[in-house]
Amino acid sequence: MDPQATPGRIPVDSASRIAERKRGRPVPGTPRRGRSPFQRLCADAGYAIRDFRMIQEGDRILVGLSGGEDSMVLMHVLHHLRRRAPVRFEVFSATVDMGFAGFDGEALCRYAASQGWRHERICLDGEAILAAKNRARRPCALCSRLRRGRLHGVADRLQCNRIALGQHLDDLCVSLLLSLFRGGGLKTMGPHVPADAGSKWLIRPLCYVPKTLIREVAQTFAFPSMRSCPYLPMLEEEGDRARIQRLVRKLEAEIPGLLRNMLASLRHVEPDHLLDRRLMTLLDGARA
Repeated sequence: MDPQATPGRIPVDSASRIAERKRGRPVPGTPRRGRSPFQRLCADAGYAIRDFRMIQEGDRILVGLSGGEDSMVLMHVLHHLRRRAPVRFEVFSATVDMGFAGFDGEALCRYAASQGWRHERICLDGEAILAAKNRARRPCALCSRLRRGRLHGVADRLQCNRIALGQHLDDLCVSLLLSLFRGGGLKTMGPHVPADAGSKWLIRPLCYVPKTLIREVAQTFAFPSMRSCPYLPMLEEEGDRARIQRLVRKLEAEIPGLLRNMLASLRHVEPDHLLDRRLMTLLDGARA
């Protein structure tokens, strides 16, 4: 038994994390001595990009820049990796400004210009669109579709074959539990998935990175302060995703290394121990 384990608590290290250590590979999400928070974050993003072949020679990547700390940090990470990567790729960014009060699109454009980022802003009257569609009480799905549609349009115009999104490890863990509790299957946000019939790919380079590290890194930059969603208080009180986020935070206080262990489980699927009959064909073929 782990001598540092607290009685009644799940140990931090899972079997799959120990196996990774034995292979001599750093475990994503594990602090490494002597590195700054930004260096640790870039390392975890680099592992994810390599593991899932997110970026290849000649790729043109469009980052959905919302103005939140996740996408802002992602832009800095991709530009940092671009200068050091063994393959050449280009990075662009676009912001879909829904016109919500408190969102300072001009400040975001000035910040992007100060960093030398190739960036453009698409303006919409979000509140009017939501009101016309009678979606003010449940805005997320429509708002997401609007943003996604505009992003794909920009990607087509700029001939980008990758769209990079800022979802991180916490988001993937919450999505996994949300799908599980709703009966939607054992799934989460894919790190590298096709879109538009395979003409483009969605990538999530921060999929190994916990929110705490992103927040720590964001504090080292002078990001413009903005409030992007007027519906956020309502969603945090009533939304299913916010409810699961609160549950995960509560469990983190009780289970050391919870998110790292969930990441290890996502990276170590055991088909023999699931109940999907479609897997039987694969398993029978493997046993033959």
